[in-house]
This record gives sequence, structure tokens and C-alpha cells, in this order.
Amino acid sequence: MYKGNLVHLRHQSIADISKLAEFMSTPRYIETHSYEDPRFTYKESLEKKYKERMEKHDHNELHLIIETNDNRVIGAIGINGNFWKNGLTWIYAYIGDKDYLEGGYYEEAMALMLEFLFLEGNARKVKIIAQSNDPYAMAAYKAQGFTTEVVFKEDVLCHGKYIDTHDMVIFKDDYIKTYQNNK
Repeated sequence: MYKGNLVHLRHQSIADISKLAEFMSTPRYIETHSYEDPRFTYKESLEKKYKERMEKHDHNELHLIIETNDNRVIGAIGINGNFWKNGLTWIYAYIGDKDYLEGGYYEEAMALMLEFLFLEGNARKVKIIAQSNDPYAMAAYKAQGFTTEVVFKEDVLCHGKYIDTHDMVIFKDDYIKTYQNNK
């Protein structure tokens, strides 16, 4: 478990699936994530994926719950692709509880994940995708030092309008400089 002042990160369990599916069914999540499954299948899809992950023990993935320090589940964060040889890690993060979008919860969860990846893991480069219509995610990633590497123009359809997707990146060297200055 990784603990901060506002949140801690812990491994996902099957008991978390209902809450995550609830978050994924909200209009905010649907608008800011290019998830393809129909809303009514989120819980079933998540349960299936969770069981498959447990069976295959994939070392290229890590799925964590973001909880407040009073144990309220507010989102998820994790690794959805880790290329050990190259030191490249793809991550995801979201705050599903709208009451915690502001106040530093998102930023602290991301800081804890980056600390793990860069100081304990073999990460050299961490990437994340953000949609331009999600200002909370964009701000949280930028606050941790992510920069936009590529913008995919008009990439995702949302309410009849195509929006941009940002492929964002942070390198270990840049993280270490920032981390050392903040400690």
C-alpha cells in the first residue's frame, strides 16, 4: 500500500468491481474516456477482466484502488502495459467520485504511482492518455510533470463533436529532478 496525506493506493479486489462499474457508468466518465463497452455491461466486463488477470498473473499490469484515508473508494489507477526491457510504462488513472475531483486527490494519487514506478520500478518513461474534455485529469498530470508528446486531433466522438486526445509523457530524469526539489 502506498500512503499519502489525502489518499492511499491498494490492490484492487473483486469486491471493488461494483464501485468501479458505478463510476464507469457516470456521464462524466463516459464523456472523458473512450471506453467501448455498453454501460450496462461494465460490471460484467470488469468482473471477467479481473478474473482473467488473477488467473494469468500478468506482470505487465497493476491495478490499484484510490481510497481516501478514511477508506472511501474514489477511483482507480494502474499500469496497463509495462515493457520492462525498454523501461516504458503505460498507466491509467481516474477519479470516479466527483466530490474528489478537486482538492489534490488526483494529483496525490498520481504522485504516489510515479514514486513507485520511478523509484522502485524499472520505469524510464511513463505515458498516459488524456482527453481534452477532461480538465481535471489534464491538470493532475501536468502538476506531476507530464507533457503532451502527441495530440491526436479530433480523435474521440463525444456528444456529436470530435475532441482531441493527448498522449502525455514524463521521463525518469525529469521526475527525479522535480522529486528531489520537492523533498
